[in-house]
Amino acid sequence: MKIILKWSVLFIIPSTLYLLFGFQNLMTVKRESQALFLVLHYLMAGGAIYFGLKDLKKQAIEEPSGLKYIITGVLISVFHAILFGLISAFYFNEINPEAKTAYLQEGWLPKVVNAHDSTANTKDEYYMHLMAGKDSGVLLPERYATYKKAAQDSLVMIDAELEIISKQSFGYYASVIKSAGLAPFIGLLFAAIVTVLVLKKR
Repeated sequence: MKIILKWSVLFIIPSTLYLLFGFQNLMTVKRESQALFLVLHYLMAGGAIYFGLKDLKKQAIEEPSGLKYIITGVLISVFHAILFGLISAFYFNEINPEAKTAYLQEGWLPKVVNAHDSTANTKDEYYMHLMAGKDSGVLLPERYATYKKAAQDSLVMIDAELEIISKQSFGYYASVIKSAGLAPFIGLLFAAIVTVLVLKKR
């Protein structure tokens, strides 16, 4: 277990630094930067597996079996991914929540509002459209209050949808699940390559 923790933590540092300095404003991040990050992240996972399995071989009294190498490699990859998911969620929720807010308000809010009203892009526009033609000076107070409450409830619904998107994009659980999604397969691939081409030939 110490080997898994040691190399997962060491090789999460480059990905974390990239996150800190490359994703300060999500609205300006280009696809090329995202692709470069994924390449770096998976290469770091591969590096953690390589050095982790070499460490396992070095510390073992007897030569570990191929299955043990594979399992250890997969566990390193999974723990590496889980750790990054937690770091990512902590960064966007605690260190740089402004980036999360800007992403939701500038990237998602217009889409959510537009799904309810194709002619509106902001909550203010949506509210104005909902209240159009409903003059408090013409309608009975009770009637006007009913329309106003319905419009306000619609805005609350918009906020609720944004909150769901926020949890799906930046929540701790969601971040870990997204980060760890391909980790077992990446770990299996790298562990098999390292085991067959490097460790078993020595």
